[in-house]
Amino acid sequence: MMSVFALSAAERTEDASFHVLDFSWDGFVPRLEAYDAGSGTVVMLPLDVLDMTVSSERECIGSFDRGYRPCPARRPVGRFVQCRSCMGDWADVRKCVFEPQCTGDGCVHGDFCGRRHVVYLAAYGTLVKVGMTSATRLLRRGIEQGADAIVPVLMCRDRQEARHLEKEVSKRLRLPQEIRAGRIAAQWTHPPSRDVIENSLATHRLRIASWHEVMEEEVVHLDGYPMHAHPHAPPVVAEVAGRHAGTVLGIKGRYMIYRHPDGESWMLDLSDLPSRTVIVSPASRDEVETEARTPSWTQTALDLRAHAASAPPSDGQGGRR
Repeated sequence: MMSVFALSAAERTEDASFHVLDFSWDGFVPRLEAYDAGSGTVVMLPLDVLDMTVSSERECIGSFDRGYRPCPARRPVGRFVQCRSCMGDWADVRKCVFEPQCTGDGCVHGDFCGRRHVVYLAAYGTLVKVGMTSATRLLRRGIEQGADAIVPVLMCRDRQEARHLEKEVSKRLRLPQEIRAGRIAAQWTHPPSRDVIENSLATHRLRIASWHEVMEEEVVHLDGYPMHAHPHAPPVVAEVAGRHAGTVLGIKGRYMIYRHPDGESWMLDLSDLPSRTVIVSPASRDEVETEARTPSWTQTALDLRAHAASAPPSDGQGGRR
C-alpha cells in the first residue's frame, strides 16, 4: 500500500535531493525508487511530472540482502551501481549477465546461469532484434526494453546455451542484438502496426525453423505503456546529467519522452539514473510517495537489474538479462 509523503508548507518551498536506487517496471507501471537521506526512507519519485536536475557523479546504491542499507563508504561507482563490498558474492558472477561463464555448476549462484532461458524476437515498430532472457522473465524483459511485441523462439537448458543460440540467430538472420536508441525513437511518432509486426516476426521465425526447432508460441503485443501522446518528431537523446523539465508525453522501456518548453521532444534514459543524485523541484516533491511496506529489494536482483550504464546511453535497449 502506498501513501503520499506528507510535507510541510516550508518544506515545499525548497528543492529536495534523493539518491536514485532503481528504475524498474511493475507490469506496465514504471517505478523510480530513491533514498531520502533526510528521512532515512526509500521513496517513489514521480514520473508524470518532470522538473529535476541530475548529477554527473555516481555513488554506490548500497546493499539489500537484509533490508536496505546505504553504502557505509559512499564509494564512487561506474559500470555497476554497487561497489564490490555492497555487491557481496554477486560480484563474482556479474560478468555472467553479458557472457555466461558456466552452465550453472561453476559458481555459488548456479540458479542464475543454470535456469531455463529463451531466445526471443522483439519488434520495435518495423525493426526486429534477437535477444535472450530467463524463461520466466520474457514479458518483463520485453517491457524493460520498450518492445512493441515479443515472441520466444528457442527454449534453452541454461544461460550459456541461450547466449550461443542468440549469437547464432543474429549471424544467420543478420538480426541485431541491440538497436540504437535513435532508430527506435524514429518509430515513436505514430502507433505501431500490428499487421506489420506479425508478418515480420512470422517471417523471421520461419527462417529460424529451417535450421532449428522453434517454440510454437503466440506473439505478445506490448501495448500498455503509459504513453499519453506521440512526439511530432523523433525525440533527441538527452544527456542524463543536467536539468530536465517539460511535459511528460510518456514512458516506454528505458526512456521518458518529454516535450521541452521550446517545443522540442527529448528522451531521458531513466535506467541511467540509479547511483546518481537527483534534485527535484518543490512542485515535483509534492508528488513523492513513500511505501508503507518493506521495499521489495533482494540481492539476487543481479538478474533483474544489470545496470544500463554498462552500455553506452545511445546503444538502445540495455544489457542482457
